[in-house]
Amino acid sequence: MAELPSQRVTASRPFSIVGIDFWGPIYLKPRHRRDAPPKAYVSVFVCFSTKAVHLELVVDLSTAKFLQAFRRFVSRRGLCSEVYSDNGKNFVGAANELRKLLRAEEFRHAIASECASSGIRWHFNPPRGSHFGGLWEAAIKSAQKHFVRVLGDRKLAFDDMETLLVQIEGCLNSRPLTKLSDDSSDLHALTPGHFLVGTSLQSVPDVDYESAPMNRLHQWQQIQKMLQDVWKRWHVEYLQMLQPRSKWIKPPVELKENQVVVIVDENQPPMRWPLARIHEIHPGRDGVVRVVTLQTGSGRLTRPVAKICVLPVLAPNDDESSSTNKTSSQSTQPTVLDTLSSASQST
Repeated sequence: MAELPSQRVTASRPFSIVGIDFWGPIYLKPRHRRDAPPKAYVSVFVCFSTKAVHLELVVDLSTAKFLQAFRRFVSRRGLCSEVYSDNGKNFVGAANELRKLLRAEEFRHAIASECASSGIRWHFNPPRGSHFGGLWEAAIKSAQKHFVRVLGDRKLAFDDMETLLVQIEGCLNSRPLTKLSDDSSDLHALTPGHFLVGTSLQSVPDVDYESAPMNRLHQWQQIQKMLQDVWKRWHVEYLQMLQPRSKWIKPPVELKENQVVVIVDENQPPMRWPLARIHEIHPGRDGVVRVVTLQTGSGRLTRPVAKICVLPVLAPNDDESSSTNKTSSQSTQPTVLDTLSSASQST
């Protein structure tokens, strides 16, 4: 596997360098009962530096509709300097039209001078080389798999579908990446939301619709139930991917006091990640730690190590490399989502 591109490890403004792709189709609710359900697609924008995700709903894959989605994205996230995408016809057409727009005289005074002079550099993957876009393919996998399973054969109106996608976007941007500071009293994690709004994203408190039948709920309640179902599936799977546990082939993850961990709790509402610090470890007779005491904001808890996830998660070979060159391993330690997206690139 090749090293990460320089754009992935260079500090830049959020969504300054993005990767774009589509997934779908999904079928919307027709306006009239006799009409055929219209198709729609989801445009995914992934920031290279912060791993933040932006979702836009489009009605087709034409160049015009993609340009509308791209303009909505730029209006809310700012003008990007570089764009990476697959070599599709809609992206090629969009790149040509955007290049003309940015170089036209009437647009030079409307946007910043540095953007008008440089424009947007559009990079295309080689034909049939979708594995080159492992970063946004991982984001599509995170959102699409559980979304399709929860949605099923249900068809939502355009505004309802857009509301559901925006809330899913908030869940994706609330995921913890690494610890925020080394202060023992700090129980916060760095998330993509910190780069977007300055703090972690929070959802509006809502009623738990997990056990409520879908046919007894109103339209808005059904949307919230689908959001809660997607959250319940995705956030548990995300925590499991952060810290995979093997049997005896590899040594277990070394747990130390004062490490920041995420408590695995299947009953948490959307966009809630309970954090704690390890107060005390309890090794067994063989020296392996299987139970820990956690310090939370409301007190102390005792949990098995299967119900916690350490932040940040090291790469599988970091322990081996640290014994030979500790300084080198610390300087090249990847972030959490780098490890996940690199794994998706290898497949």
